[in-house]
Amino acid sequence: MIKNYFKIAWRNLFKNKVYGSINIIGLAIGIASFILILLYMNYELSYDKWHGSLRKVYRLGMEDKTGIVFDGGTPAPLGRFFKDNSPRIEAATTIMGGGSYEALVTTGDKKIFQSGIMQVDSLFFKVFPYELRQGNKELALQAPSTAIISEEVSKKLFGNENPVNKTIRLYNIMELTITGVLKAADGPTSLNTQVLYRSPHEKGNYHWGNYSFTTYLKLNNTTPVKELDADLNKIYFEQRIKKDSASFAEYQASADKTVLFAEKLTDIHNFPKSGGSNFQTITVLLGLAFLLLLAGAINFSNLSVATSINRAREVGVRKVLGSGRGRIFWQFMSESAVLGLISLTLAILLLLLIVPYFKQEFNILLPLFDLTNGSIYVQVLICMLLVIILSGLYPAVFLSRFNTTKVLKGDYSQGKKGGGLRGGLLVAQFTLSAFFIFGVMVVNKQMRFMQNRDKGFVSDQVMRINVQQKTGEADFDVVRNQLLAIPGVQYVSKSTTVPGDQYVDTSAGTYKIEGREVRLTTVKVSRDYFKTLNAPILMGRDFEDNYNDQHSRSVVLNEAAVKTLGLTDPVGRPINYPFCDTFQAKVIGVVKDFNVQSFANNIRPVAYTIGNNACGYMWGGGLLVKLSGPSAGNTVHAIEKLWTGIEPDMPIRYSFLDDNFQKLYLEYNRIQRVISFFTLLAVVIAVMGLFALTAFLIKEKTREIGIRKILGADVSHITFLVSKKFLQLIGIAITIALPLGWWVSQQWLQTFAYRANINWPVFLLTILTVLGIAVLTIGWQTIKAARTNPVKNLRTE
Repeated sequence: MIKNYFKIAWRNLFKNKVYGSINIIGLAIGIASFILILLYMNYELSYDKWHGSLRKVYRLGMEDKTGIVFDGGTPAPLGRFFKDNSPRIEAATTIMGGGSYEALVTTGDKKIFQSGIMQVDSLFFKVFPYELRQGNKELALQAPSTAIISEEVSKKLFGNENPVNKTIRLYNIMELTITGVLKAADGPTSLNTQVLYRSPHEKGNYHWGNYSFTTYLKLNNTTPVKELDADLNKIYFEQRIKKDSASFAEYQASADKTVLFAEKLTDIHNFPKSGGSNFQTITVLLGLAFLLLLAGAINFSNLSVATSINRAREVGVRKVLGSGRGRIFWQFMSESAVLGLISLTLAILLLLLIVPYFKQEFNILLPLFDLTNGSIYVQVLICMLLVIILSGLYPAVFLSRFNTTKVLKGDYSQGKKGGGLRGGLLVAQFTLSAFFIFGVMVVNKQMRFMQNRDKGFVSDQVMRINVQQKTGEADFDVVRNQLLAIPGVQYVSKSTTVPGDQYVDTSAGTYKIEGREVRLTTVKVSRDYFKTLNAPILMGRDFEDNYNDQHSRSVVLNEAAVKTLGLTDPVGRPINYPFCDTFQAKVIGVVKDFNVQSFANNIRPVAYTIGNNACGYMWGGGLLVKLSGPSAGNTVHAIEKLWTGIEPDMPIRYSFLDDNFQKLYLEYNRIQRVISFFTLLAVVIAVMGLFALTAFLIKEKTREIGIRKILGADVSHITFLVSKKFLQLIGIAITIALPLGWWVSQQWLQTFAYRANINWPVFLLTILTVLGIAVLTIGWQTIKAARTNPVKNLRTE
């Protein structure tokens, strides 16, 4: 029996090649999109799960009454402190750096700029279960001035040679001996471990005032985060904070407290307590992919119903010969299964084409067929069963309910109930399409808003140059004068926080002003920094070359800092700089707020100072050069030529702030393209579904159309008659989709600190687009039917 079902399914597929092909392609597109995003989600959820012991690793963070202000930074001795005071901790380590920041690594004549450079301590391998390809893991990090490099870096610097016991130079200042070659992790990891090194200066940096390190703890057993937090905070209070008879409960209830919080390493990539995560984006994409799959299943049902007219007599004959509704039902469900499996096969072929592009677009190592991950196959299998049920159930029920007498007489009508279900499917399909169209318009509007909104400064023709510490500190004035001598160079300045950088220094310090303490982001700049960016001073004055300004006795606040302080006239007010108890600084000016990051982030309250001649030393960022005049290319060429004499050992690396800001929006641009693609597919699938239902309705009304034409009805009247019901249903779909789209868009826009308003043109354009698509789809068939010779229609009937 089952063999017979599948044989008939194949015959009918080849008999209706056009409708069958549209059916299969529409469903395959939906399946391929859904599986692709499903693979992506599984990949993201596999971060830091490549070794069982990582389940016991936790990262520490700190926050105070103003919220998370340390951005992952913790005091250097914190890990060892907890290892010595908590019996539940097996090991602890502190690291600094890593990420995508690129630094110069040299050996002999070889020079490369490498990311993933991480300062570690001797206990790194006690916490993280990495293995070495070469070298002894137990001894590799026992001494300062040693380094472990990845296989990738080893290949770049030494080719096929064994690099152990050879030396590299890091940042052009540190000589390090290579003691091992790191084996890559067996799965995705949140740590970028290309170069691990022990600093020769680590003893001087090992103090409680240094918040540059990230602390990781390895526990004896996995522990709920809340329980661990309570334990660690109590230990920290008892051993570090408690000075009088105050109890831990009283300290916890006070406003002025520092709170420690732990995060499971396996959760950090997707569910961090501080910093950003793209998991929300993944869930949005998964939701959209599921909607697209649902649209494909609905389209499958509609097309199956449209083609069922040609098989109505077959059903009637089967029933006359004794087939019950159950057999007919399973016959058509088996046909849906066959089409579903063909669609799945085609979807896999599509994935083979799409995945390489997707991997490049999102910069991920996405495995298509991971034989070790059985869960993905279970997920795909469940997905396919749901698709077959969703897409095949309605056509199977619809066909099995045909009245034998009616269909043999040529009456294929299913009455109001059948028409109502078809109408409901059409409403669902166009609701999804209108939702997609509305969503892509909102995304495009937000992207235009972020790219065109006033950043608060002028980034045009501002050049950012990476410099070594000596160039940016001891030699800065000499280099600045050399650059200013080049025609076309207007201003030269430096900053520890460069606008447009992907990762900016968000170091915060506690400032005291008029008896109050407030945490402000600290940024070190040079004179002419605000002029370089054309950022206006709103109150007071800019920095100058006098002693107080150059020795951190003067502070310029931004508007956000003034608002945080609650001052109306801050200029001239005394302010105490962090870690500087020997003198008192003064607020000399207020600069207009300007955004150094994308508009997804709030503008931070900032205190600007210049000079490292007093306390609060800071280094990093880069050099900024403001160009002017029409010959920018000649100016850049002159700067490149000059640089060979300024840093002969390091090739110049520069970019422009305009380009850097555009790179900040790459993730949003990718999402914009994916959603636009999904929208196009959803609309195409909806058009195919509407096309099928229009054909179905015209088939049902063939005799009526012929009679109306004989009685004098013109083309416009018949077109309106056929189109009226569809347009009503599409109107209902729009009414449902717009409020839903508005609500979802509002939730998405809440993730941006600065966002566009969703105004009436977005709604109007969505309505016109959906109606335009529907009218074109319906109109072509209805006009064709209305213009057909009525005699031919009646003869057919």
